[in-house]
Amino acid sequence: MATQLREPDRLSPADLVREDAVHRSVYTDPAIFDLEMERIFGRAWLYLGHRSEFKEAGDYVVRHMGKQAVILTLGKDGDVRAIFNRCTHRGATLCAFDKGSAPHGHQCPYHGWMFNADGSVRFVPYDKGYGERLDKGEMGIEQVRIEEYRGFLFGNLMGDAAPPLEHFLGHMKTSIDDLVDRSPTGELECGPYVLRHYYRANWKMTFENLNDTVHPGFAHAASVVSAKAVANEVGGPENIVPTIGMMMANGKPIQFFQDIDMVTAPGGHSYIGGHMGADYTPDTSDAYTASLIDYHGAEKAKEVLSVDRHLMLLYPSSFWHARYQTLRIMRPVRHDLTEMIGFVFRLNGAPEETYRNAIEYCTGANSAASPVISDDLEIYERCLLGNGFGEREWIPTSRGMDEDRERTNSHDRMPATSEGFIRNQFRAWADYMGQA
Repeated sequence: MATQLREPDRLSPADLVREDAVHRSVYTDPAIFDLEMERIFGRAWLYLGHRSEFKEAGDYVVRHMGKQAVILTLGKDGDVRAIFNRCTHRGATLCAFDKGSAPHGHQCPYHGWMFNADGSVRFVPYDKGYGERLDKGEMGIEQVRIEEYRGFLFGNLMGDAAPPLEHFLGHMKTSIDDLVDRSPTGELECGPYVLRHYYRANWKMTFENLNDTVHPGFAHAASVVSAKAVANEVGGPENIVPTIGMMMANGKPIQFFQDIDMVTAPGGHSYIGGHMGADYTPDTSDAYTASLIDYHGAEKAKEVLSVDRHLMLLYPSSFWHARYQTLRIMRPVRHDLTEMIGFVFRLNGAPEETYRNAIEYCTGANSAASPVISDDLEIYERCLLGNGFGEREWIPTSRGMDEDRERTNSHDRMPATSEGFIRNQFRAWADYMGQA
């Protein structure tokens, strides 16, 4: 008979995470989800936006930090600030749209209170009706701490108590550098195309799937067969678009993934070696290489083009693919509902094909209509359903425990077939959750 968790200890991380297994309740218990929103998403640095999304003073975007919505606005002084999307009068949300422009401040649709980009109160209709009972200085909206790395904006709900962003990023800065350095001007622009989908399962399932190299040949077997048939019809791999290349890459044998590297870093972060995709056409490849050499010099350009990494998972909220200029945000909604939001970046100064290539990849990687994504979404839901009953309570995470290739202070290296990245995520999970 399986051991039942004692009710007083049901939220204790020590009870839920072992070195080689996790308790299924981490995916299925709404109370655990609520604690995650407080202790993980309330403490980690979360990606919020990119500098290029703000052209003029007053431009704003709305993003989420766990369950809380925040507004990022470009001020007249050139600084981007973040405040909660909540009026301090009666609690109504200020912004109903994901992005827009509010050069005169954010106005509540209920009673017309207006707030500046920094959250300070700008205007209160009929304020004399409050007499001396209203202190506008105390009614401002709380700011969220923002830090920037190479144009990417991150927020942290801990304020001054949070560690520096660069400490949080650690070795994973190299993947962000990889993305920015691929621009032949050193500048990126976030494109207007945003792809969203929801799935009916726990947010952690995405993090455990996107660097998992054993599942593709099984979960995506049907799309592999279809992609190969399409490639044959159009004349071979050199004529395929990135979506077909991604689908075909899932059919590589397990030994291929055993031979490439998985890299994990403190904080739950990870990435694996590159293994997929269609190359640029010869003309684009030549022009792009030449533009990188003009900007970086031959040696640095060669170094940039030699980096080949698959998705970098920046725990607990975002996924980065430098080669395809894409970034995805994972937004937990409930313990059994998650939203994925995908963005594509233009490499300013690069040939147009590099941007079209990235859009095609993001469509295949983050559209619910993708044959690959639809497989994953069904698997996530099946895992949530299957872990909701039966006596087997512990889920093993032991694959590859004895196969580490390198251990350093900044990162560890292992075969890409290892579940070491999942164990690394749950070490971070337990660290966050153990802080009362």
